[in-house]
Amino acid sequence: MNTMFKAGDFFVRFRVQGERPKVTIWNQNGTKIVSEFVGGATDSFWAQLAKLTSQDVVDQIQALLEKD
Repeated sequence: MNTMFKAGDFFVRFRVQGERPKVTIWNQNGTKIVSEFVGGATDSFWAQLAKLTSQDVVDQIQALLEKD
């Protein structure tokens, strides 16, 4: 699965390769903010990601993880 979406000022790619979901996020200038595997991510990871991006980005990624 490979999904791209825009959330606020950020562009997000969510992809699953086997058992390893990975998220890559760019800002509106095209600068990569984060590229991480998110399977089993902790609450502190999500909090840090929300600080770097927005809570909306986190919510949308978590919704995709739940669907998978």
